[in-house]
Amino acid sequence: MPKVIAVATEDAQFRLGQEEVKGFARQIFSGRRDDVERLLTVFGNTSVQSRHFTEDKSWYGLDHGFAERNQLYVQRAVEMSASAAKKSLDVAGMNPADIDHIILVSSTGLSTPSIDARLYNLLGLNSHVRRTPIWGIGCAGGAVGLSRALEYTTAMPHHSVLLIAVEICGLTFQKDDLSKSNLVGTSLFSDGSAAVIVVGDEHPLHSRGGINLMNSLSTIYNDSLGVMGWEVLDTGLKVIFSKDIPTIVHDSVKMNIQELAMMNGLKIPDIMHYVLHPGGQKVVDAYEEALCLKDDELRYSRKVLREHGNMSSPTVLYVLQEFMSSHGYGSGEYGLIAALGPGFSSELITFKTD
Repeated sequence: MPKVIAVATEDAQFRLGQEEVKGFARQIFSGRRDDVERLLTVFGNTSVQSRHFTEDKSWYGLDHGFAERNQLYVQRAVEMSASAAKKSLDVAGMNPADIDHIILVSSTGLSTPSIDARLYNLLGLNSHVRRTPIWGIGCAGGAVGLSRALEYTTAMPHHSVLLIAVEICGLTFQKDDLSKSNLVGTSLFSDGSAAVIVVGDEHPLHSRGGINLMNSLSTIYNDSLGVMGWEVLDTGLKVIFSKDIPTIVHDSVKMNIQELAMMNGLKIPDIMHYVLHPGGQKVVDAYEEALCLKDDELRYSRKVLREHGNMSSPTVLYVLQEFMSSHGYGSGEYGLIAALGPGFSSELITFKTD
């Protein structure tokens, strides 16, 4: 089976406490909606305590057009991706030129050439490296990237994949968007980057410790395009964020997990470890209720949500790093990686510990 042998993350420069962001939101939106104080209570219901952003807080209170935001996105995405990638290569003990395939996942800006191409000279990648940029998957992106890495290294068992997920969600903040969705996004989203190295079972580094990726399942739900995504404005990207997401988790995702478990000859009780994208407090609670999990079984997801908020695609890879670095598991135990995103869709991956 293909194996994850390294995970690394890169936080954005500016760390803000949740109360500080709440105070900023009050300053921006007060007097423009009659129910601002009632809506601001969402900041206390997210379980988020701190987040990281690429820009100083004052930047978000000024006017910015799409071109300015996107130029900054490219700059920050390249910087953070390169740093996360270098860290993961150091963990794996690999040189950049050893990478056979780079998968770059991002949805918070546009870049042609793509971000992975811009990393070529910065990292010193092989000139024949295969490249797969993936855009528009949003919060599901980290898990989708892992699925594509699993498929590639299954077909090419002697090859390696560098997966990078990077999102600069803060650059999409719209100070003149008075919608409830914008306030929810302001209470939750943040910036970050993560890098993962996956090798096939004939790769020289496969004998290293890690987790073995078994199988994956992609699901897109009927008539759900409006659940999550971006609306493109002259001033940038405006968040589309539906309150229906926890309901979808509760009603549909358990069935998908059962289906994937059966593909591996397993049942849900056989899954001992959960690496789940914490889209928000209500989403984590919905997973717990639907899967009948104990309070601490999603502790890594809750920790990432508490300390980083929702960074979109890198978030589940942050959770994966927390899980792998904890060493809180034995050999031969089964686990699940899961994330939800625009489509509306889910991506699930089963794994087995060394």
